[in-house]
Amino acid sequence: MSNDLIVEVQPKVNRGRKAWFIVVLLLLVATCMLVFYFLFNKDLNFEAYKTVVGKTTENSLGRLTLNEIIIDDNQILLNATYKPVKDLNFDDQLFFVPQVFVNGQELTVRNGGQSIAQSDKTFTIYSSVKLSELPKDKILNLDIRYNDWNGEKKIDEPWEFQVEASQKQLQEDRKVFSVEKKVKLLDGQEITIEKVVSTPISTTIYFQSENSLLNEAIHLKIQSASGESWHFNSAYPLNVDYTKWGVRLDTVYLTEENYRLISLAADGSELGSAVEIEEK
Repeated sequence: MSNDLIVEVQPKVNRGRKAWFIVVLLLLVATCMLVFYFLFNKDLNFEAYKTVVGKTTENSLGRLTLNEIIIDDNQILLNATYKPVKDLNFDDQLFFVPQVFVNGQELTVRNGGQSIAQSDKTFTIYSSVKLSELPKDKILNLDIRYNDWNGEKKIDEPWEFQVEASQKQLQEDRKVFSVEKKVKLLDGQEITIEKVVSTPISTTIYFQSENSLLNEAIHLKIQSASGESWHFNSAYPLNVDYTKWGVRLDTVYLTEENYRLISLAADGSELGSAVEIEEK
């Protein structure tokens, strides 16, 4: 792996149809990796949250094998292997965007992806699908369709998989910190922090506002009693009005009962008083 293409694609309703807006980031692996690369390749024990699939489908573009799925809090992570047809010019700067229906519902608010070349004929495709919500069922029925090329072009014969995935262990290990308190952002707007949800895979702050927000104004920090802290500044909207948001930090698991949540200025200084949060 050298320079890997990391992509996030966000569907937005426009005149009754979805227009895809793409943010492309070229990042060195030495400084940044997507969470699913850690989950699927490092020596971290996430086996309890994985569903092994191992199913393969083919179309005119080649063969795609869906290897594994991880269910997280309002997020689905996928690991697939792609073998293109002989004459197709494919490299690790290209990617596929999966569409996922959960129990028959399309709940996606943002997709992310990364292609990694294992050889000139084999690529690992990692994908993350962030959702507005997940059903409470312990077993989820997933209809997965790899039907989008580079976030811009539809695939005529998509690769499709029907999978049952368990979130039973995740539900048992999931921690919810109730908040329902207001804080001010660096642009002066006020938001209501609804809750913080933490799993062994990630921690997410959920909040809402009366008016539309700009992502650049959202800088939050969670701090433990011992002084350890984590910064949250990559928020994503959960509705088309940009009034409901989530901001997630991967591979952070909050295991204590109490923390402090702090809004930050652009220079990292604290804005107002800290908000005390505690597990339900």
